[in-house]
Amino acid sequence: MLFRKAKLYALLLIVLTACTKENLSPISSSSSVTANSEQEQLVWPTIFGLAIEDTSYNDTKADMSKAGVKIIRQGIFLSETTIDKTIDKYLSDGYRVQIDICWFDSTNGYRGFPTDTNAIKSKADAFFKNYSDRKAYIPFVTVENEWDYQVQHGSNLQAYLRELSIITSIGHKYGFKIGDGGITSGSLQRWTYSQLTGTAQEEWKKNYYVGLNNDYDGLLNIVNTYIASAKNINFDYSNVHWYNTIRCCGGYATASLAFLKACKKRVQVCNEFGIRTSSLNLFTQTDGEITNHALYAIAYSGSNVTGKAITLTDEMLQVLK
Repeated sequence: MLFRKAKLYALLLIVLTACTKENLSPISSSSSVTANSEQEQLVWPTIFGLAIEDTSYNDTKADMSKAGVKIIRQGIFLSETTIDKTIDKYLSDGYRVQIDICWFDSTNGYRGFPTDTNAIKSKADAFFKNYSDRKAYIPFVTVENEWDYQVQHGSNLQAYLRELSIITSIGHKYGFKIGDGGITSGSLQRWTYSQLTGTAQEEWKKNYYVGLNNDYDGLLNIVNTYIASAKNINFDYSNVHWYNTIRCCGGYATASLAFLKACKKRVQVCNEFGIRTSSLNLFTQTDGEITNHALYAIAYSGSNVTGKAITLTDEMLQVLK
């Protein structure tokens, strides 16, 4: 049920002036969204969470406490199981879990997508049925991870779109909110260039890698083919990923909202954002450009591998509070 307008405006005024990052438990089935049609801007009171690479359960809980968040992103591989003990433990301990469904357990970029529609239906139904009694503590479920990266490495885009459509339909039958697999930050930034003109386009090229000489038309074909089908798949949340490497140029709102509009969705989420340079200032700025431009935003704490997401420090975690 949607809030009455007066209550909605009051809520947004509180959020925008106080910049609070509210944690609600359990998850409400409705979302508070407002739009300024003249400026084509959307505003959400952002709820933050964490995704942490290669760490123990207790260390993860400690980091969540430092960050003041109650949402953890956790994956499951449906080809292997429809029940995950770690997800169950988080839920039992009172945490909320943003579940990322993948079909195969393999290296990102080489995972591939399922083609057996009956198997997808059977496994998805079992998964959603199992967690239906706890869906109030599962803010949303995403289907695969960085679909565009998989496609660029040879996976079949149409297979992914079928999987997304099937899982969305079954998830809705059980009352879950569904997000797509999260376009990579690089592809999103490159595609956004094609949506701009004039000075805005030139400024974007100065601030972000566009790669016009790096099979740009091929990249556009992948993203635009996805968009053409995504318009007709009724998943709830348009999901994007976002990384800053050296500096923050404030482009998240421009890119994510252009993609949201292209896909004809109403609500934006970011189930992975981070930085690739150990800079508290850069992380703070990245957090700031996403705040109020995504309903949910999941900060990613990586492994400090060169060129990949850094491990978030205690000071960075506290930025999320």
